[in-house]
Amino acid sequence: MTMNIKQLLEQHLQQIEPTATLSISEKADFQCNTAFSLAKQQHQNPAVIAGHIAEQWNQRASDLATATSVGGFINFTITDEQLKTLAEFVTEKHVLPLPQQTPRTIFFDYGGANIAKELHIGHLRSPIIGEALKRTFQAFGHRTIAGAYLGDWGLQMGLVIASIIEQGIDVHDVTLSMLGEIYPAASKRKNVDPKFYERAATITAKLQNFEEPYYEMCQVLRKLSVTQVQKNYQKLNCTFDLYDGESTYQPNVKKVIEILQDKKMLEKSQGALIVNVAQPDDQKPMPPVIIKKQNGGDLYATSDISAIYTRMQEYHPDQFIYLTDARQALHFEQIFRVARMADLVPPTTTLTHIGYGTINGKDGKPFKTRDGGTIKLEDILDTVAGATTEFAVGLAAIKFADLINQVHKDYIFDLQKCISFEGKTGPYILYTIVRINAIFAKAGKFQCNFNNLSKYMTPAIRKVIMDVVKLTEAYNVVVNTLSLNALADAIYNLANSFTTFYTEQNIIHETDLVKKELCLSIAQLTKTALKIGLHTLAIDTVEKM
Repeated sequence: MTMNIKQLLEQHLQQIEPTATLSISEKADFQCNTAFSLAKQQHQNPAVIAGHIAEQWNQRASDLATATSVGGFINFTITDEQLKTLAEFVTEKHVLPLPQQTPRTIFFDYGGANIAKELHIGHLRSPIIGEALKRTFQAFGHRTIAGAYLGDWGLQMGLVIASIIEQGIDVHDVTLSMLGEIYPAASKRKNVDPKFYERAATITAKLQNFEEPYYEMCQVLRKLSVTQVQKNYQKLNCTFDLYDGESTYQPNVKKVIEILQDKKMLEKSQGALIVNVAQPDDQKPMPPVIIKKQNGGDLYATSDISAIYTRMQEYHPDQFIYLTDARQALHFEQIFRVARMADLVPPTTTLTHIGYGTINGKDGKPFKTRDGGTIKLEDILDTVAGATTEFAVGLAAIKFADLINQVHKDYIFDLQKCISFEGKTGPYILYTIVRINAIFAKAGKFQCNFNNLSKYMTPAIRKVIMDVVKLTEAYNVVVNTLSLNALADAIYNLANSFTTFYTEQNIIHETDLVKKELCLSIAQLTKTALKIGLHTLAIDTVEKM
């Protein structure tokens, strides 16, 4: 089976009605509403049209599903034989029957952290969502490149270096804990000490021109910080092909500026170089992009545009997907416009920014410590792991609590809720797998066999298999919406369906051995599908709890 059931049904249905598409419905396995649009065009009763389409379907493809007309809707019920084929495929191949897609190269930019700053809870969403999205695209056979774009070239480096020089500290003696104190102090000081701010800004400009000793000091601090960033991302089960950053693409800034100059895109404004990206049809003001500051320093936009240019030259991606806080939406709209106007990417390459919402406390405000400080990422990981007694379970709790929400919406982080073993939580999903393992331990060896599926089919068994079908369909939703909530929901629904089946069917004490074998096979199907889905979300499973 090289395509999912929905795609298979649609291909046959479109031979009858080319514009027809299917949707998942609570009233049927799949539903089609094409009769309503056809009725408007043909000035007929939609129920009559639906009945006609259903009749043609049953004459041609009743081996796939049966069709019935209900009030103008066409409901499809998949045959037991098709469900059997699906169950066998998943349990034997350990993959879902995802529809074939033309392979593309996609560059994912997520998990970006700033050098010299400790990761905090605000850094949590980008790596969690980015990793899961990347794995979803990989499941369809796409080639992915993941870069953890690091902020290692901006003012924060100038602030830290200025402080280190002022205090007479050897940069090689700086530790992570020292950085955790130096940067926050310097960041506050710049707001009240204009001379210090000016020194830091000057150092930043010199650094961006590769002047020593500032460039060497930056490299030492970068190496120190990257080690800690990698450690935290490894804890999150997130992997990157590149730990690049602003400094990585600095060598091509001059080339990019030359391109902008050649295309007559650069303008001078109060001593700075800018690109006007406003368009006549803009519905709201679109500020120009500052390419060079008055003092010759670069901005984030300069480095980001250079990154697009360099990545395009090196990897030739069909799509760029950037994942950051939603508040950076304007920034990415601006740099995408520059890239398009300067032909830094071909028209066929898609530029996508996904802006995620914030993690809030129960008061609806950004999640912070009791004294108002930002919670360190390490602390929140350790807290949740401690509350669940096992790190993998705690990590599943954090990730699932995030991914079950729509990516663009803020959500409330409730520790007790996310570690609960009831409801839409990571621990509940893991416990379902643990429960299945316990069943297998008691049952002993068995042969996975769905040959008697029709004979012993019950609504509960059918619901489990259909939820595997819907899990497969959820992957398509993720690719189309670039949000993981549909997949997380589908995983939960499958786990919940198995719980219903398990409650109704006493598998271990079933005296009909043929039926018992089928029930154990349904358990194996559930476990396999859940592990596939969780792996896509970068959530590891546990054997026991």
